[in-house]
Amino acid sequence: MQGAWFRATQMSKAFFFAPIILAAACAASKPDIIQVGPWFPARSAAEVQVFSSKEETAKPWGAIAIIHSQRFPVDDKSGLNRQKKMARKMAAGIGADGLIIGEETVTGGDQLGVYQELETFISALAFKYVTDISTAAK
Repeated sequence: MQGAWFRATQMSKAFFFAPIILAAACAASKPDIIQVGPWFPARSAAEVQVFSSKEETAKPWGAIAIIHSQRFPVDDKSGLNRQKKMARKMAAGIGADGLIIGEETVTGGDQLGVYQELETFISALAFKYVTDISTAAK
């Protein structure tokens, strides 16, 4: 009888702690953001344009933040899309007009005799368009 009660207690603890552990794991994978310019009022993520290089941008801009994701396996396409979506939301939260996202692939380092899976991460630059720029003398 005591064995059944003990197992039931352990199962209820597992069901209680599982969501907490899962939430902590999700929180740990949130990208880092580094402020490099002034931040602005938040906007919708749909309003933030996403580019893969600075040559794609059409107007002058200034950087306001750098965003780095955590590493994840190269073949995890859903992880890549999730990190890009989070970076876009973070950029929207600081009022960015656009986001230039780059993907980088790395190994864990050289360790003799140890197989290392390739990992990737995103590095993004959030920017704000320059609205009043003039090179003419005033």
